[in-house]
Amino acid sequence: MDKVLSFPTFIAILMSMIGLFWGGYRLAFKKYVSNKYLVSQACSASCYFTFQLLIMISASMTNEMAKKVKNTLQCLKYRFPRDVREKKFKEVIMMDSNLTLWKIYVLDRSLVIKVISTLLTFGILIGALGESC
Repeated sequence: MDKVLSFPTFIAILMSMIGLFWGGYRLAFKKYVSNKYLVSQACSASCYFTFQLLIMISASMTNEMAKKVKNTLQCLKYRFPRDVREKKFKEVIMMDSNLTLWKIYVLDRSLVIKVISTLLTFGILIGALGESC
């Protein structure tokens, strides 16, 4: 499944980060903002953020559950007959299956915090550079 979905997931996360960044940047650094503009930018930023969180949280929970299942199978493997143990459990235990972002980064809980802090850092940097120019 990771072979098929890792690149589209990477693109979806990247595009939602770009949309979230520019929505927040426009809200923070535009001098005169009407109520309609404020509401439209806030809604689009919240949609991008929700979409991004849905992907990242579900993938990280799936990876965590896969690790728990693998650990549980390692504990239970001696309760089954030897022939089943040698065939099925070796396949499952040796197979490394994680959901990744284009095989660059394994999705986990810390990615949510990293993404938010990256967006905040880039916003501060670009805001500081925009004021000095």
